[in-house]
Amino acid sequence: MPTDKIEDLPGAGNDRRPQAMPKKRKKNRKAPRQNSPRRSTSPHQAGSQPTDWEPDWESLPDEDFAPLSALADRYPTPADAGKAVQAGEPVEWIGDVEGAKMRHRVLLADSGEAVVEQAVFLDGTLEQMVLCAAHQAGEHGRNQLHTGVLAALDALHTVIRPNVEAGVRKVRPDYTAAVLESFHEAPEPNGPGTPVFGWRTFHSVGPDTTWDDTTDTATWNSSTLMSGLVGDSDDVPELQPHQLARLLHDHGVPVILCANCGDPITDRHPRWSGVWVSPSNDSGPLCEAPVPALQRPAPRLGWLTDAEFCYPHQPAPMGD
Repeated sequence: MPTDKIEDLPGAGNDRRPQAMPKKRKKNRKAPRQNSPRRSTSPHQAGSQPTDWEPDWESLPDEDFAPLSALADRYPTPADAGKAVQAGEPVEWIGDVEGAKMRHRVLLADSGEAVVEQAVFLDGTLEQMVLCAAHQAGEHGRNQLHTGVLAALDALHTVIRPNVEAGVRKVRPDYTAAVLESFHEAPEPNGPGTPVFGWRTFHSVGPDTTWDDTTDTATWNSSTLMSGLVGDSDDVPELQPHQLARLLHDHGVPVILCANCGDPITDRHPRWSGVWVSPSNDSGPLCEAPVPALQRPAPRLGWLTDAEFCYPHQPAPMGD
């Protein structure tokens, strides 16, 4: 099996202090994902009290969760994992803690030395926008899409990095977050050919390096910020849908939002050619009825009326 190598290591050596790993909280498996606010305990939040909408997570069993334990169980230190990679064995962890997907993997630099990549992938509204824009761009616009999305992600990271850094500094005043680089990879094997985007940093590996040393806290916390599921991004203007769409559009990414519901949409999905659809709407091409909503007859003799058909999505001009 070929060994992964990487040429540039812009984040190597960042934040080498040991950091506690988060705890995974129990999920409410009966409630829909979009209606169940959940928060994972990140390193700087450990020991905080539950908010008024949270159950008493700490009283539930099996609360401890060390995402890198699978790596640590097999490779006691990153240096041990580096030796395995040098021997041709892939070493990586991919998972999430109630937020965006993350990845830890061991790579070899050009020098042959091992480094640990810490990556966070797009999630939430931003991921939906890029997915729709990729369909709009088509095969001929793919290179421009790559360039534009990467530039927009660099700009977005510059804005949100102080937010996640400030949260950690409440506990660690001397903390400085790692500077992340945006990146993209080949399309997922079972998808329609849309490349995978995210941010990453690299941690150098020495004889005394621990797995905790390879986890930058702000990078970890940004996974919940980007997902938007637990409200972490509510107070960050740059992460609101219209500002995100404007940022991508300013970098040449063809993002289109629905004029009625605000969802990112595309009319070039291969299964819905010519119909404006959104990945964030479970109803496919249907959009919520605009205001004023259709009036339902009362009393109804049956379960369904013409109001159930709703409306197709409608593209909004980017100036709106």
